[in-house]
Amino acid sequence: MESPRGLNEPALGALAEMLPQADLILLLGKPLDFGIRFGRPPVIAPGCRFVHVDPDPAMLERTSREVGARLAFSAVADAGVAAATFAELAAKRTWPKSDWFDEVSAAIAHRPTAWATLSSAGVGGVHPVEVCRAVQRVLDGHPDAVLISDGGEFGQWAQACLTARHRVTNGPAGAIGAAVPFAVAAKLAFPASPVVAMSGDGSVGFHLAEFDTAVRRGAPFVAVVGNDARWNAEHQIQIKAYGPERAVGCELLPTRYDLVAAALGGHGEHVERAADLAAALERALASRRPACVNVAIDGLAAPDLSRQR
Repeated sequence: MESPRGLNEPALGALAEMLPQADLILLLGKPLDFGIRFGRPPVIAPGCRFVHVDPDPAMLERTSREVGARLAFSAVADAGVAAATFAELAAKRTWPKSDWFDEVSAAIAHRPTAWATLSSAGVGGVHPVEVCRAVQRVLDGHPDAVLISDGGEFGQWAQACLTARHRVTNGPAGAIGAAVPFAVAAKLAFPASPVVAMSGDGSVGFHLAEFDTAVRRGAPFVAVVGNDARWNAEHQIQIKAYGPERAVGCELLPTRYDLVAAALGGHGEHVERAADLAAALERALASRRPACVNVAIDGLAAPDLSRQR
């Protein structure tokens, strides 16, 4: 769980629908926090027990306070080492037949079938799913591709639609703006791998000048900017809470971030139609320079992947 949206993180699909059915939850280096509503009903069943392994004793103490007798076991340990140990021990046992694993896996993998063929209506910009569809083909072209996901609503679309061997998000705190610095670091760490950074237009503005750093350090990557000319996360919160007529202070200009990247020595592409995305991404990669593909997108709310609507 890597999102401030907790169980609403689109990368988790419809996992939230499965947790109330769980009779035991294993927390591996995962605090019992807002992400799973502190283990409280109805998100978690009242009788569900917990096992918690964490290197920080304070996290175990918090879990004990929150769930009391429902904490079946806890240990101060490295979560990665513990996971490997649990897997090794589990492999030595015989387990009864169960469909639970398949049911949970299907919930996490759930995405609307319409996304596979979704096409923009021709007004309002490119749909985020179409942007991600083109980017996924780039990521699929290299076994060690790196994906950076940053931003509000556009970042959530990226997490819902994209997979890669290596992935870095803006984390549980939800801080935005690190896409370009993260991409520079990723390229220096994996020089032979393509690095694609997905960023909203508000987010990319925080550290846009780091394209200069990337040029100086010889760290080519592709930043795909979903440009809806607004702070869309805040816009969606306001229209949900107060109505569209009372959305205030969320507007941005349709800035040509691609031209900024080019002015700093990088490569720039501007895309207004989904049909032009694949070629723009190819040119960006072929430039062997830090590149910005500025895409005029439809400013949609983050996807709701519930199967119970």
